[in-house]
Amino acid sequence: MKIGIISDIHGNLPGLKECLTVLAQEGVDQIVCLGDLVQFGPFPAEVIDLLQRNDIDTLQGNCDRAVAKDRDDTGDSFENVQWDYLASELLQWTKDQITPEQRRYLKKLPSELRFNVGSRRILCVHGLPGNINGSIQGNVANEVYDLLFSRNSCDILILGHTHEMLLQHRGTRMIINPGSIGGGTLPGEATIAVLDINEENTTASVCWHRVPFDSVLFEKKYRHEGLPETFLNCVLLGRDPRGKWHNDDFIRRQKWAER
Repeated sequence: MKIGIISDIHGNLPGLKECLTVLAQEGVDQIVCLGDLVQFGPFPAEVIDLLQRNDIDTLQGNCDRAVAKDRDDTGDSFENVQWDYLASELLQWTKDQITPEQRRYLKKLPSELRFNVGSRRILCVHGLPGNINGSIQGNVANEVYDLLFSRNSCDILILGHTHEMLLQHRGTRMIINPGSIGGGTLPGEATIAVLDINEENTTASVCWHRVPFDSVLFEKKYRHEGLPETFLNCVLLGRDPRGKWHNDDFIRRQKWAER
């Protein structure tokens, strides 16, 4: 069974369309979206509509929750006060784009998804189980991973929120993060994952796809809406909208400084 994993779309409609095309070409049996459909990008309503039309299993991210509950912030931490202020302004704009029906859709999204493939118990969440804003890095003690599996009764834990690709093995168990479609994981590209589980012997493998999208269309819409330049540059140059760089690529940082 092939499972397509997408996360953190953040209003990137061109990216989402390209990712769904790639997953269709891969012949996946199921697609799971780990949440954060909205915020930061210029197509929040269109992203919601496309996921609904395709009947994709979708979780609620912290940005979705903030919009659904008309909150003033998403609970994210930003590297400086100015970015926090810009994100608050953008959150208000995002809420203004959403119809009452779409707000109800976001509000009803579940916080987790559980299913089995053979004997494999799979748990999907946005941040961490029981903590929508939680995150885990790839350098924690092995005991932490073991605790996540045992406490949450799963063999495969799939999570998003950090916008960083992750694969952590503990024996036959694994933690997977697909990266993001609109979270600045790579400059001008989305990242998605495909989990392939053999239903007879339940062996599992995972691969990632780098998916280029129409960044010109994204930028045109972004500028038309008059949204903060900072978050546009995050998508185009590959930086997390909360401020963190996902790698040490000096060229990206130089391009950022030149803008």
